[in-house]
Parts: sequence; C-alpha cells; structure tokens
Amino acid sequence: MLKISRESEINLINVLIDNDIISGKDLINIKKISTEGNKSQIDAVFELKLTDEKQIVDVLVKEQSLEIVDLNKFDITDEIKSVLPSNYINVNFVAPFKVEGNTLHIAISDSSKLGLMRNLKAITKKNIELHAAKVSDISKFIDKLLSESGDVTTATIRKDNQEREKTKTFDSDLGEAGEVLDKKPEEEIEAIENESEVIKFSTAVVAEAIKLGVSDIHIEPYRFSSRVRYRLDGMLQEQDQYQKFLHDNYSAVVTRFKIMGKLDIAERRLPQDGAINFKIEGKVVDLRLSILPTANNERIVMRILNKDAGDITLEQLNFDDSDLKNLRKAIHSTQGLVLVTGPTGSGKTTTLYSILKEVSKPHLNILTAEDPVEYELDGVGQVQIKDDIGLNFAAALRSFLRQDPEIILVGEMRDKETVDIGLKAALTGHLVFSTLHTNDAPSTITRLQNMGTPDYLISAACTLVLAQRLARKSCKDCRVPDEDVNPKVLTDLGFTPEHASRVKAQKGKGCPKCKDTGFKGRMGIYEVLNVTKPIKEAILKKATTPELKEIASKEGFQTMADMGRKMIAAGDLNFREFERVLSSS
Repeated sequence: MLKISRESEINLINVLIDNDIISGKDLINIKKISTEGNKSQIDAVFELKLTDEKQIVDVLVKEQSLEIVDLNKFDITDEIKSVLPSNYINVNFVAPFKVEGNTLHIAISDSSKLGLMRNLKAITKKNIELHAAKVSDISKFIDKLLSESGDVTTATIRKDNQEREKTKTFDSDLGEAGEVLDKKPEEEIEAIENESEVIKFSTAVVAEAIKLGVSDIHIEPYRFSSRVRYRLDGMLQEQDQYQKFLHDNYSAVVTRFKIMGKLDIAERRLPQDGAINFKIEGKVVDLRLSILPTANNERIVMRILNKDAGDITLEQLNFDDSDLKNLRKAIHSTQGLVLVTGPTGSGKTTTLYSILKEVSKPHLNILTAEDPVEYELDGVGQVQIKDDIGLNFAAALRSFLRQDPEIILVGEMRDKETVDIGLKAALTGHLVFSTLHTNDAPSTITRLQNMGTPDYLISAACTLVLAQRLARKSCKDCRVPDEDVNPKVLTDLGFTPEHASRVKAQKGKGCPKCKDTGFKGRMGIYEVLNVTKPIKEAILKKATTPELKEIASKEGFQTMADMGRKMIAAGDLNFREFERVLSSS
C-alpha cells in the first residue's frame, strides 16, 4: 500500500483528471474503495485499473521531458538524510536521492510538484534537478529515508489513513457543475476534501466565461463573502450563482487553480503568475493566471487570451475609408515606426495581429516580442517576454536586429531604451510596430519627447500613429429613440447646431438577446495620425499636442470624438457610452 500524504494524493488525482486519464465520475468509486479499504486514492485508482504507474510516469516525461530514475539503485547517504526537513518530504511526496556538487537531484511523480522548485531552492540553497519516478518507488524511498533519519513519520501517515476512513463518500448522484453550486458541503469535511465539487465548480466558472465571450474572470475573497465577476464587453458583471459555493470552499478553489496553472500551492504570501490550457468542446483555450495575496485570502484574475484575434481582417475593424488607406500605406512600407496607442483593454493587440496577418508573406522575416503571446501566427517568429530572467522588450529587440528581420513587433515601448532601439531600427531598413499608453494620437508624439527621445529621431522614424478605444454597441434588436437626448445634449457633445437638430439618437432598451443590457458586442473607435511632412517639421520645432492636432486637422485628421459622433448619428452608439469611453480623450 502506498504511503502518500493527503495533499499530494489530491494533487496527483487533479493531474490525472487534467490529463483525461480519469474523470470526475470516477471519483465516486475511487473514494469508496479508498475509504472501505483504508488505503490511498491512488491505490484505489490502480485497483480499478483506471491507469498504472507506467502511464503516470509517461505523462510526466512527455509534459516536462524529465529523465526517468530507478530509486532502487540509490543508497541513502547522511547528506540526503539532512538535505530537506522530514515533514516537508512527507507532505510534498518528493524523494531527494543524490547530491552532486551544488545540485540536488529529486524524484517526483507528477507535474504538480513543479511549483515547488522555488521553495526547494530556498530551503536547500542548491540547484534543483528533477527526475521522474514511479509512485510506489517514491513511497518506498521516502519511507526508508524517514526511517533511517530517525524521524519516523509512518505514524503520521497511518493517522492520515484513519482520518480518511472517517471521511464520507460523495453522493452517487453528483450532478452537473451548475447543480453542485447549491449543495451544502458537509460540515466535518475540509474544503479541500471536496475534490469532485471543486473541480466541477472551477470548470463551470471557466467554461461559462468562455461560452459568453468574457475577457477576464475575477475570483475575489472578502471577510464575509466571496464573488466571481466576468468582464464582458469591457464591464465587470457579478455572477451571483457562484457566491455560496465559492465562499464555503474558497481555499480549495484557489488550490485547484494553482494546480491547473502549475503554481506553488504552498506559497500563499507572494503573488504568482501562471498559464492554464483549458480544454472545452475539443479545443484548447489559453488563460493567463494571476494570484494576489490579500488581507482575507488570495485573489485570482484570469485573462482569457483571444485566439480569434489573428483571424480578424482590417476591413472588419470598422476603420473609416481614408484612415484605412493611410494605415495600409504605412504598414506596407519598407521601413518606419507605426504606433498603436490606447488604454489597457482597448483592442490594441487585435489591431496589431490584424496588421501582421495582412503583411505576413513568405519572403518576409517577421519577429514579435509579446507579453504574453496571445495568438500563434503562421510564418511569424514570436517571442514570449520573461522579465524575471532578463528577457525584456529591450533585450528581445536587440536580439531581433541580429536575426535579419524585415518587420518587428514590440509588444510595448515601456522605457526609453526600448523606444531608442525601436526608432533606430525603424531608420535602418526595418518596419517596426509597437504600442504605447496615451490618450490620443497627437499626444503620443509628446509622450515620446517626454521620455527623452531626440526630436530628430521621432520626426524621421514615425510614419503613423493609431489611437483607439472599444465601445459597446447598441443592441440592434431592441433599439429605440433615446428620449433623454435633445439637440442641446448633442451640441454639448460637439455636434453643430444644424447637425444636432437632424440627428435622432438611439439606445438599446434591453431584450433577451442582449441579456437586458441594451448592448451587444463592441466596436472600435479610431483616430489615425499620418505623420506627414508638415507634422515632421512641427515635431522638430517642439510643437505642443494642440498645435500638432491643429496641423493634422488641416490635412483631414479625424479624431475619435469625430468618429464617435458619426456612430451616434448612425444609431450604433449610445450617447452615454460615448461619454464613458471618450470623455478622457
């Protein structure tokens, strides 16, 4: 019989479920056999012939390319006995078996242990090298190691098994995730014991978000309550149906998402970031996971990466004809800097991917530095930024210039170093795309000047600046005239008195198709600043933002507010949404 800690047993069960080796339905029989036979759930999995030790090792080797080790061939030295605390070895089910110089070799049974790497380095002050081994071999090795070290914890494991015997089995009629939410968990069972319900709950929260087209999932703890919120069409909406179960099982839900994101489940004091590959209806959806410790518990935010971004063409992005013509001219040039600006969540990434999709050709070498890589584009070399190891945007950009590229995309120009390298690349025969966080297109020039970039570099390298916002579109199925909007309101929004008297503003009153919000879907609002010769000359003379805007207007520059007013006149934009989105631009 395996001697494995309760926490490690749960982690391994989670890994088997994530790899489709066992299902949530199998847990009922696993728990029954485990409780009746006073044995671990992994023993029950083997008894039910749901998998075997070889398959578990194969999954780990395939996922992480680890070398398989036979622990029976290693003796336990005095150094191995003292390298890790006995309780840590027992609880985490890891087998330290060899020390080579400053490297400690450790055998693990599954990928849930990868999150312990930072912890292990801190405790041992050594470099860690992981190996794959059979569950039974690790169990025997740990038992032998703890016995020889004089800190026999077999009694602890036996007590763990006795606790398991007291645990009630799950009801055989566990329903779908939606049904589980209303069930009251048994008082005497710890939250982490409710694997089946927690797994179903976590899956339901993510699956529903993906189905609704949500961009972010927020899971938040408070002293007397907890909540799930979805960011849909840019607005956070509370999901009341998840509240009770989440509050009763909050720690278990956090642990579940940490396991899914391969994070350190033992670390509760520091923020952690990870990624989850979520399978739904035969396709894989990527989520970016962020864990933040708060006064009450750890807060979770998941960004659902938009895999459809690379499938959208420039024609679908709602550009004005003249703006689209100027944009196309800039992106098909052989050199220059094209900047896309706007706040977080304004659709900059989608625009950049659409641009890359249009310019990507077999004869061009295209490289991108992104944080994160949201969509994999064929024919494009994409690099994931890793600040923790020094691979920032500036470092990636320097390396790109040695890779003979025609086109470079830098996810964000965060500092002067990145800006300077990008501008110089744009002057030496490269076409560079990037983003900045500014309110509008003309102020982007001023921002570059404020970062200490020489005026001659900005003037010579910049070819086009595109500023954008995303606004919620009034639902087509329930549009009605907006009685609150009169000519005076429209005049205050910038309409001419003559135009204001003719415009019939509309709003969505709310219907089943838009879930009674009055809005359905989002659309882009843009302004495209073509850096022409007069603007280049103005930059060299240190023109202010208003002066740049005035010069651009004479050449047909249309602001985002101008475009927003056209949308109000067409009935696509509610005037309240206009004020919400464009009040700061």
